[in-house]
Amino acid sequence: MGKKFAESKIFNIILSILIALGLWAYVTASVTDVGESTVRNIPVTVVGEEALNAKGLMIDPGAKLVVNARVSGNRNLLVNMASTPSEYFSAVVNVAEITEPGTYELSCAITPEFTSLTSAGVRVLDQEGKTVRVTITKLLSKTVEVRGVFEGTVDEENNYRANPVEVTPGVIKVQGPEELVNQVDYAQVTIAGEDLTKTYTGELGFQLMTADGKVVDDRELTTNVNTVSVVMPVVKTMEVPLSLEYVYGGGITAENFARYVTVDIQPAAIQVSGDEDDVTYLEGKTITVGKIDLSQVVQEEQTFVFPIELATELSNDSGITQVTVTVTIKGLETKTVETSNIDIINTPAGFTADAVTRSLQVKVRGPADAVDAVEGYQLRVVVDLQGQNLRKAQFPFTPKIYLDGDSRCGVVSSSSGTGYIVVVNIQTQ
Repeated sequence: MGKKFAESKIFNIILSILIALGLWAYVTASVTDVGESTVRNIPVTVVGEEALNAKGLMIDPGAKLVVNARVSGNRNLLVNMASTPSEYFSAVVNVAEITEPGTYELSCAITPEFTSLTSAGVRVLDQEGKTVRVTITKLLSKTVEVRGVFEGTVDEENNYRANPVEVTPGVIKVQGPEELVNQVDYAQVTIAGEDLTKTYTGELGFQLMTADGKVVDDRELTTNVNTVSVVMPVVKTMEVPLSLEYVYGGGITAENFARYVTVDIQPAAIQVSGDEDDVTYLEGKTITVGKIDLSQVVQEEQTFVFPIELATELSNDSGITQVTVTVTIKGLETKTVETSNIDIINTPAGFTADAVTRSLQVKVRGPADAVDAVEGYQLRVVVDLQGQNLRKAQFPFTPKIYLDGDSRCGVVSSSSGTGYIVVVNIQTQ
């Protein structure tokens, strides 16, 4: 059985000839169908702009730099060129030599984007003498502050507060036409949110603002950064009572403290703020501002001043830096008792020690009946030389004084406030 005609060698030859004839006819028509047309709005690329800016000048950003060109070429191609000129042509203008503001007619070179267009016969007919009008204005740069604004809410019902917004960088550089740059007074970054309880952090854009709070149209302005880092601390606040630590003595014990002693602390409390966890920890607690040795309170009413020092995690919203404490002791009597019961202990090897002070006047405080019964023999004055740096000389030492007997009584500091002193004579062996 013979081959079908479509599968024969003769058929393939005839088909090839027909295709070749069709391509030849198309190419011939394309080459010969030549026309002319004006291609409009070819975008112009500017070179030398850095040199222009260095002279304090810039191209007016409001100007649209485009150029028209009379072009010849295939009619079908001309249609495409007219609809998308930037794909087929480029235009370049150089502004590097300009030194003053003004409007200039600058030479413009227009070239096809692809060498294949030139090969296909595309030509720019009015290339010679082609110019573009360019307006040059003064370029101004200035630095402005960046301000943070919070336009949301925090959970005030549960004692949260927003602290001032912290912005980094705190200033930015604005550059552009002199007229526009002069309108800019500051940059504003805005934070939003509802019922916040945590510190806000983020990278945000900003708006350029006039001095009276209006937004400046920044389409013709540039800035050295597009965003800024923002931190807005959201803190919890709490009023915390102030308190003292006591060293009991001078006839005052933990058991009888409330009976004989009254303490007035001013202020009694301060407001603090900080992260939620740090402040919540203080619920039901107090801040201890100092320690008072009750044996040192020798007057019926005595005043102490202590600084208010907080952990670094907390802020003192009240702004009060010190507290005044008035301690009043009532219901106890004071008696001065003389004793010669003075001992020196722990004398280092190679030394001898003898008390120059033979007797000491000691103040004792307690309920009247107990104080009346205290005698000198019940007092022990002890000078401990352990760890002392000694040499041959007489030294004053502060002794420890013990009162044996009625526990309702105790030793108090001397009225002079300098404490008790025992002079000891040190000799070498």
